[in-house]
Order: sequence, then structure tokens, then C-alpha cells
Amino acid sequence: MERFHPLAADTDVPPEELALAQGECALALGRLDGLLASLTDIEKRLFCVGLLREVLLSSLAQAGFADAEHRFNAWFAGLDRGPQETPLTGCSAYAVVRALLGELSRHPWEPLADAAQTIALAARFGADRPMQAEDALAEEAIGRAITLMKQAGADDETPLPFAGLARLHALLRADPRFAPLERAVQIRSFGNRAVAIEQAATRTPLWAVDAALGRLLTASGAWARALPCPGAVTAEPLQPQLWPGERAIVSARTLRASATRLADLVVKARRRAALMDAQLGHLRASARAPQVWIVLAAFAPLGLDQMASAFGISRRGTYAIRDALVAARMARRETVKGKVLLVAEEPRRERLSAPLDQAPALSHPALAEFDAAMTDIDQLLARTSGPG
Repeated sequence: MERFHPLAADTDVPPEELALAQGECALALGRLDGLLASLTDIEKRLFCVGLLREVLLSSLAQAGFADAEHRFNAWFAGLDRGPQETPLTGCSAYAVVRALLGELSRHPWEPLADAAQTIALAARFGADRPMQAEDALAEEAIGRAITLMKQAGADDETPLPFAGLARLHALLRADPRFAPLERAVQIRSFGNRAVAIEQAATRTPLWAVDAALGRLLTASGAWARALPCPGAVTAEPLQPQLWPGERAIVSARTLRASATRLADLVVKARRRAALMDAQLGHLRASARAPQVWIVLAAFAPLGLDQMASAFGISRRGTYAIRDALVAARMARRETVKGKVLLVAEEPRRERLSAPLDQAPALSHPALAEFDAAMTDIDQLLARTSGPG
């Protein structure tokens, strides 16, 4: 006998209820597309770095790593182990993160690809952990998700993704890699009695479908850029008990929620860009401090060794950048397990609303030291790039 599903009903949802859910979803998708089109270069970089964090945390949570957000910053800095594997997890957190960063490093939107490459260079996610067989499984999951996006897309699609989403969910339900697994049942003996204990099923890698879903949205014309959609595809609409309308309404609501999360990232990116302009706008164009602060604010704290790896900065240069950001009250030093991390300061409302001419500038000694370090780096690069 099939288990009862809470959304299962004797009749499908009313058409007007489905139309409302899909209309709200389409509005959220269009709003996000418009917001992205108006971003400045700095805002794009802030948005993309923030999107990467959102994608990684959402994917780890979907894969069954309940402690991912709690451990993420220390894990990124190489100060703690990765999230704990459980009976729900199908592969390690290392495999999930490596596969996503590898895929997004090749993304056709240059700001997102650049951000993924920077984060991959800075990351200390299992730096001493060699590649394992499960890494290939995670990469295969992304490859299979991309294949399903191509199959679900259609050239004659209207600028609405809902028919394609319906085809995609049908493909996912039929695919052994992504279809929901049955719960396992264990029989335990307690005295003279046998008790059946139902266990949660292992998670299927729907995080890979989230990462590739933007391809389906651009194929239908709903989006200009094939962005990952964290949390857009869940196991709920894949349940076989649902009516077509029930399935469509659930998928529209989860996609709308994902688009709304991305729109919130745009708002954060604009706010942070305004703070950067007020506090660091006087620095020269080649200064590394703004680049470092983008990662600090939108992704995670950094150690000096991570700054050197990600941005090609000398040790002396990392000290200068650290001191410059601390002097500008854009960051603070924290010591965690014996390692000094640079942590972004949260922007305060009064600082964001203050006129630019009232914003505190870098102290002259810190600025002079910073410029001297940058000059050393420029001279070194000029020598090494000259004719050999």
C-alpha cells in the first residue's frame, strides 16, 4: 500500500490557484533579470561571490549536511574538518564543493566564472585530501543534470519556463540518479517483539539540478543568464502521488523562492558597493584591498595565506592590505585556533547614509605603506613579464 502524501488530494488544484503561483514566479524571475541587467561591475562581483556562498551552503544542506553552515567559515579557512557525513549523505562535502566550484569556474558569465576561480584558489576545503572516487560521482551528477536540461528544453517555448519545468520533473522522476529513494525499514527485536523502524532515505543529488537549472530558464527566454538556482528543485514535486497541477504549483513556488533569494543578494551587493565607494573609492584602480574586501564581505573571512593564493599578493602586500582595511574600519582581525583571520565589518546604517565627504579615509601612514607594497608588486610583475 502506498504511503499517504500530505499534498495528495482527490482532485487537482483549481486552475486559478496554479495561475497565481506561476504568475508570481514569472514576476520574480523577470524582476531578478532586470536587477541583474543594471548592476555595475563592482556590484556584479559582489553579487557573484555572494551567490557562490549561497549555492555551496544550499547544496550542502540539500545533500544532507545539517552542520554545513555552522562549520563553513572555519572549513573554508582550513581550521576545521568538513561537515559531518550522515546516513542521509550520498557523498562527501568535499566532493560536492569541488564539483560545484569546478563547474562554475567554467560558467559563460565571466563575473561568475572569475568569482568561482578566486574562491577555488582561496579555499582550504580539504587541501590535503586527494581526489577520490566520489568526486567523480559528484561531477557525473552535474553532467547528468545538464543533459536533462537539454532534453527538457524546447525551441518553441514561450518566455515562461513552466512547460519545461514539467518536462524536467518528469525526467527527474524517471532517472535513477535523481528520483526519490524509498525509505529503508529495519526490523529490531525488543524482547519477544519485532519492531519495524523506518529510516530516512539517502538524499539524491538535486543540488546538481539546482546548479544547472539556469540553462533551462535561458532556453525558454525567461532569463538572460544561466545562473544556478539554489533551492529551486526539491524532492517534494517528484513524489508520485501528486496531481500534475499540485506538482506544478510546488515547483513554481520553490523557483519563485530561489529567485527571491537571488534578488536579495542583488540588494546586498548594491549596499556593499555603496560602502566600498564611500570607504575605499579613493584608492587607485589597481589596489587589491577592494578585491579582498569583496570576498570578506560576500563569502567568508580570509587568512593572509588565502589572500596571497587568491590574489597573487606577496606576504608584505597582505600585511599592507590588512592594515588598510582595518584602518578604514572595513575589517577586523580575529585569531581562530592560532591563525589570524581578516573578517569584514558589518556596515552600520549611519555609515551607509553618511555623505561621502564625511566618510573616514585611510590614515596617511597606512595608505603610504599600502601604496609602497603595491608598487613593489607592480615592479616585480613588470620584471617577470618582460622578455626572457
